[in-house]
Amino acid sequence: MQGYTIKLTNIFGTLFRHHYPVANLLRILVVACWLPGMIGLGIVVFADYREERQRLLNDNMQRARALGHAIDGHILRAQSLVQSFAIADEILSGDVKNFSKRASRAIAGAGLRGHILVYRFENGRSLLYSSKDDRFVAESIDSAAARLVFERGTSVISDLTIDPDSGHAFVNAHVPVILHGKVTYSAAIAIPTTELTAELLAQGLPVGWLVGLTDRKGIIAGRSRDSDKHVGRPASPQLRAAVLKSDVGTLETITREGIANLTAFSRSPRTGYTTSIGVPQAELIGPLRMKLASLISTFALVFGLALLLARYMSKRIANSVQALIKPAIALGQGTPIAFDRLHLAEANEVAAAIGRAAELLTQRDRALRAQQEALQQFHFFTENANDILLVLEEAGQIRYANRMASRRLGYGNAELLGMEIFQIDKAATPKLFGRLFEYSRSNQITPFEREYTCNDGSVFPVEINATVLEHSGEWLMYVAPRDISERVQAEQAVRWAATHDAMTGLANRACLRECLLTLLSAEHCILDSGALLYIDLDRFKPVNDVYGHEVGDRVLLEVSQRIQALMRQTDLLARVGGDEFIALLGYRDDGGRHAADTARSLIDAVSAPIKLGKIEVKLSASIGISRFPEHGDSADVLIHAADLAMLQAKHDGRNGYGFYAPEMDKQAQFAIQVERRLQQALDHGALALHFQPIVNLESGAVDGVEALVRLEDGIEPQLGPAAFIPVAEMCGLIAPLGEWVALEACRQQGRWRDAGVHLQVSVNVSALQFQRADFMPQIRKLIAVSGINPHWLVVELTETAVMENMAEAVQILSELKKIGIRIALDDFGTGYSSLSVLPNLPIDKLKIDQSFVRRIDTDHASRAVIDAVIALANSLELELVAEGIETESALRYLRERGCQLGQGYYFSRPLPQVALEEWVEKRNAQVADDNRCSS
Repeated sequence: MQGYTIKLTNIFGTLFRHHYPVANLLRILVVACWLPGMIGLGIVVFADYREERQRLLNDNMQRARALGHAIDGHILRAQSLVQSFAIADEILSGDVKNFSKRASRAIAGAGLRGHILVYRFENGRSLLYSSKDDRFVAESIDSAAARLVFERGTSVISDLTIDPDSGHAFVNAHVPVILHGKVTYSAAIAIPTTELTAELLAQGLPVGWLVGLTDRKGIIAGRSRDSDKHVGRPASPQLRAAVLKSDVGTLETITREGIANLTAFSRSPRTGYTTSIGVPQAELIGPLRMKLASLISTFALVFGLALLLARYMSKRIANSVQALIKPAIALGQGTPIAFDRLHLAEANEVAAAIGRAAELLTQRDRALRAQQEALQQFHFFTENANDILLVLEEAGQIRYANRMASRRLGYGNAELLGMEIFQIDKAATPKLFGRLFEYSRSNQITPFEREYTCNDGSVFPVEINATVLEHSGEWLMYVAPRDISERVQAEQAVRWAATHDAMTGLANRACLRECLLTLLSAEHCILDSGALLYIDLDRFKPVNDVYGHEVGDRVLLEVSQRIQALMRQTDLLARVGGDEFIALLGYRDDGGRHAADTARSLIDAVSAPIKLGKIEVKLSASIGISRFPEHGDSADVLIHAADLAMLQAKHDGRNGYGFYAPEMDKQAQFAIQVERRLQQALDHGALALHFQPIVNLESGAVDGVEALVRLEDGIEPQLGPAAFIPVAEMCGLIAPLGEWVALEACRQQGRWRDAGVHLQVSVNVSALQFQRADFMPQIRKLIAVSGINPHWLVVELTETAVMENMAEAVQILSELKKIGIRIALDDFGTGYSSLSVLPNLPIDKLKIDQSFVRRIDTDHASRAVIDAVIALANSLELELVAEGIETESALRYLRERGCQLGQGYYFSRPLPQVALEEWVEKRNAQVADDNRCSS
């Protein structure tokens, strides 16, 4: 108790040495209570401002997008008008003057403003049609955009263009004019920027806001304020820089009038023009200032009232405190307190306060004991931590090791405290550790990985986090090694996944190539020779189409296991594609016998039926073999050679194998040459159409013609369709080739129609062309450009093209039928279509493949197929066309069984246009004579 009295005396002595009026303390308390509230209000106001600012920016970003759509709509509507006239007779015949007049009237009638420009290029110069000179004159205005039209063959929206004569600004919307398969003119509408500015003003945004439009180069093309002064000038650098980084965004800008704006912008992906909306920052900051002023005034009033109340209360409290001063001094000095003069309740409160002071001192002792317990608890957690914890001295001695360190490393705690870190971390040396220790005194150590060695000699990987700290004048390193064995195993699994196929577990192409490079390198080459077997499954795609990809994956897994079972331990099997495998065989030179034997075994293994529940699948394999070092000394060359051999095996009938031969490279080179000739023919008009008549077998009249393409480039050797059509399909030229054939055939039908000759024209559409996403748009464009009546056009498709994706094919065929085009299923009987789905196909004709027709006289099976197809066509009410009629007996057989139409050499070979017209005229005359004689 005497100790407590001395402490209280010291406290009161300190209080008497420093004077703290109660009034001041209360005022400070009032300020301390109100200050957080004021700060909170400020934060709320600022957050409200930020929210309002962000909401406005988001709204303006949406407005900018909508405004961009409006500008796009204006420009693209004008461009669409010009596009609709790009196939007009005037421009197609070269009458640019009348084209311009007609297009200008149409544009004015559509409520648009602008004038028509027509460009063409000659000898590298840009020529512009001028209505003033009524001819093409040299002109550089917007020639860059026009040149892009000629280079790309597509529509182009220009950047801002200034007319040097009038000084007026325009945005030009260019469209290509295609004649004979190439771009001949670039027709454009020059849209005045005043129209675009009117679109900006039409949005009805507040007066102080600034709405702008810039082109792809950042030049102002429209402005809601002082547009005549600023159109044609660059936009602010901040806006241009922001547009280069992102299509949409917000930023702070300074207008040319010096006004600070918050700007939202959006760049159109269709035209490349950027719309921006700027709001003066003053419109946002003004309301904030008013709100702050109102809050500050309110706060000041309430704060003043609080201070007055504090002053009144402080006087009352001071009087009460002063009555306790003398007893408190006496208590601090340890002198007896005379309570006989204190008969008030305050005396009892002082006594209670002294008791509470003693209690506080007791609580302090308890707090000290709690701190000691916390230290013991910390020691408990470090000892029972799941990770190793070490403390190292500067020389590497272990100062502290927790229980997990002893358990994981296999040493006792006393043993560890007598060891150095170099005995655990074998890669560490005193020199390296000293450098690390010195570096760590002033720098943060990046976590690093090492291997720790246990007492039994085993090792495990750890990731080390280390920190050097000064404690009681001594520098120590705190080390927390974390066992990363699981992570290392996961990384190894990732590396495995990078070199193996996830589904089959086989090596992938990268792993195969790495192994092949190792095998071929001089220092590793231990075998005389080896072989690559390129294995491709025949007709695997129908398995996926019919049964689904899950069944297809199970089939592939079964095939891979069968092939793997035939491999030796020294061989490598890799999956390099969806249904493609490569086997790497190493062996002593035996002339390829082992490779051939393995290929035959693989073919037999793959050919065995695969049963998956109630499903039974039968496959075959085509295998190409390349040998090393005979066929190459690099991985790429050997894989390419095996690939060529596999393709030859497929060409020879599938379900077989073949060795690579140098002639295969010649065949590949021949395909490249044919591709080059086809491309040049498409570019320079070296293609021609021949037409084979299709005859009504009952009346003998000509019902229509089939358009067939011929290559007439004058280069030897001459190539027939059988040579260049497969190459076109392989190299991707079949689509432009088919488009050219269809367009020319439709134009010729139009010329025959104008001449009074009515013939249906049939055009062949390849599977690749039919499966393109733009097939229907191309057909519609074809009809619009040629002017053909769709009812006089027949599209011929093979069974394969239709059956690849039945649902999509039915949709496209239905769209063709809606247009009025007739549809024929070509080469019927040679594909793999199912008779159950044939009634669901919206087709008009079936064409019997010529391989059956040509064997009518000699093959009973062919006659049976023809009879079945005729019966099927009659039941489905489809027209039937027989291809390849070459004899009188074949004609009589087909006619007697009800086949309606036919074509073949018996009637005529495919003929050029003039020869066909003569043949049709003679044929019609002969039919007319026969009818008169019979009557």
